[in-house]
Amino acid sequence: MTSSTDATDAAGNPDSGARPPKLLVNVTELRRRLGQRRDVEIDVVLPMQTVVGSRTTPQPVLGAVTIESIERGVSVIGQVRFGWAGDCRRCLEEVAGEIDVDLDEIFQVGAPDDSDIIDFDGETIDLVPLVGDAVALSLPLAPLCGEDCEGPDPERYPALTVDAASEQAEAERGPDPRWAALEQLDLN
Repeated sequence: MTSSTDATDAAGNPDSGARPPKLLVNVTELRRRLGQRRDVEIDVVLPMQTVVGSRTTPQPVLGAVTIESIERGVSVIGQVRFGWAGDCRRCLEEVAGEIDVDLDEIFQVGAPDDSDIIDFDGETIDLVPLVGDAVALSLPLAPLCGEDCEGPDPERYPALTVDAASEQAEAERGPDPRWAALEQLDLN
């Protein structure tokens, strides 16, 4: 079974005003026998998500999951891949990449509110919230362009305290010309 959802406007751009995408999977037949499995391909464009210094790209999230019938529900196990971009925490240059995220969740009819198990109606599950949460939690908090990144060039961008920066700026400006006559006074 292949499912695809794409929320875009007329120009093909992600549509921020559209309803959130859904990736509904009917599991009624699957649940008739314990241990029965179904493979589902994931191809969904999620709304852009941002976490601190990184964000998702507008490309679709791709992957595959296996849905297996268990007692009182189904388990979802698989992997998705998504693109991200952000600014290097040291040099502030643009950095981008792809991340693979493992999915492992249980959907159960009548799941308790205080558990990590997802409650559902017993017939249909929506994989988009599961994928969206996994993507948001996997975004890098402080991306690096490379492990050897030394940050900004200290010759071009010296690290100064606020006091040192104001003293340097004052020295570069020179004295206020309105006070130039005072320099000619000899107070000794």
